[in-house]
Amino acid sequence: MTDLYDHEPKQFYFGADTEYCPHKPIPERHTDAWDEWMALGHQAYDDGILCLAAPCGIGCPACSAESGDMVPWSRCENRPHTPARTEPRAPRHRALTVEVGSLECWERECDEFFTEDGDEIPGKTACSHLTEMEICAACSEPPVGNTDNFPAAVAMADCPQMNAADSPAAG
Repeated sequence: MTDLYDHEPKQFYFGADTEYCPHKPIPERHTDAWDEWMALGHQAYDDGILCLAAPCGIGCPACSAESGDMVPWSRCENRPHTPARTEPRAPRHRALTVEVGSLECWERECDEFFTEDGDEIPGKTACSHLTEMEICAACSEPPVGNTDNFPAAVAMADCPQMNAADSPAAG
């Protein structure tokens, strides 16, 4: 099972060698001009230089590392608090196991993340209040255009389509 806490939103940036970097031209390396240019908000990484003045969006670092290209946070299938958003097509009524808990627990504000003195417990990734629940993937999706990050979840046992299929009249 994938550790859900490896997947978290992170800001991604365009490379300094793209048209999105406002600090052109790029000076020669190992010069005073290079040092001044780097101080404008550039950061070296394995494949080049990023321009921190050119954000390209919020992505999932874990999924991006697997695919080799930036995966937008909305496409991360391992988001811990919501089911993955599906492509625009008729959703399937199927069981989806998700972790559920209060917003206080997801935002690491519950008492279990702190010592009795109020200090944060380092390395603690979850509290005991989070539980697994089987929900209907179709019924739990937010309506088109909804910007609610925490949509209401419909338990699989409460799915109208599944209940209709199980009724004596359906058989």
